[in-house]
Amino acid sequence: MIRSKSDSNTPYVKLDMERGNLTIIGRSYPEHPELFYDPILLEIPKYKEQLKISKMTLRIALEIMNSGSTKYIFRLVKDLYELSMELEILWYYELDDESMLEEGLIYKDSFPDSKFKLIAVEDLSKI
Repeated sequence: MIRSKSDSNTPYVKLDMERGNLTIIGRSYPEHPELFYDPILLEIPKYKEQLKISKMTLRIALEIMNSGSTKYIFRLVKDLYELSMELEILWYYELDDESMLEEGLIYKDSFPDSKFKLIAVEDLSKI
């Protein structure tokens, strides 16, 4: 399991492959996203055989993300999409945040065989 605390530039992340969950919540605009996201990306292939026969749930609730984060989060989703028997993506966004809604729609179109849900909430910090 990987768990990281959030700070002003990085989200809270919890990767629990035993239960089939990846949660990313907060703000994602680190100066060097590779330092933050590479350990998570390296962990996923270790569970390749387990993912082939199990469901994975990905919860994303970001207030903001920079282009570097977008690249790494997309790669995370892509890796899980390609390895999982079934992938459910829960994309949370604040009601008045059109940019994160649009980003969610891009992900939804990019991974058409996933169970993708766009979930509007008033305040992401209450998830």
